[in-house]
Amino acid sequence: MLLHYTVNRRAVTASMGYIYKYSFLEKVKHSAMCIHIYSIEFRHPLPHNLLHTLLMALPGGLREKARRYRRWQDMHSCILGKHLISFALLEAGYPANLRNLQYTAHGRPYIAQAPDFNITHSGNRVVCVVATSGAVGIDLEAVHAIDIHDFRDQFTSAEWLHIVDATDPIQMFYHYWTAKECLSKADGRGMNIPLAQIDLCNGATVQLEDRSWHLQSLSDFTGYACHLATEDLHSEVVVEEYSAEDMLLLLPQC
Repeated sequence: MLLHYTVNRRAVTASMGYIYKYSFLEKVKHSAMCIHIYSIEFRHPLPHNLLHTLLMALPGGLREKARRYRRWQDMHSCILGKHLISFALLEAGYPANLRNLQYTAHGRPYIAQAPDFNITHSGNRVVCVVATSGAVGIDLEAVHAIDIHDFRDQFTSAEWLHIVDATDPIQMFYHYWTAKECLSKADGRGMNIPLAQIDLCNGATVQLEDRSWHLQSLSDFTGYACHLATEDLHSEVVVEEYSAEDMLLLLPQC
């Protein structure tokens, strides 16, 4: 039986440098059977001082990358996403220096000797997942009106029939889209895998060449479609909500 917890923002204590957890979270924190998902929502631009502090805490290359974004939402997602990676790995027991962040030939970020992680952002939300065993992928999309017919060739005939015959075709489109995206991200090849080759009509376990993936839809984020793909079967999923201020309090104190 899959246990799924959603936890609102936890209290962060800067003086101690620790996060105080609910008792049931302590029981699953170090379990290899547990997946932790961390999320930050930002509905408005962050205060300048807060954004600047978070930006300057990043290594130089990541700072420059963030500065190149033109839309404030993309810049915020880039900055907060990197802090979520660092925090998620720290929570998993692997203090991570973002200076060690590397990218595969397909552009997938990783840190050597650390658990697998994946990050996604859309709209005003950024989400990071970490798995202490096996590979993992996650995809999030803000649901909004779209001409789904522009993407017909990304789906099998059976999938397309499910989409267009659904009570809400837009919602069903995003349901299938995020499922395919998270699988391609977990696999590591990303958009190098034609999405039409990912067949979702055979249940919650999907085969990509010689690897099997466990697929789960997440309904924790109102207004978004979200899917999670894991290489190993996990018995618990914990979704935890934070704020940008929480990331600030986790920075080294002078």
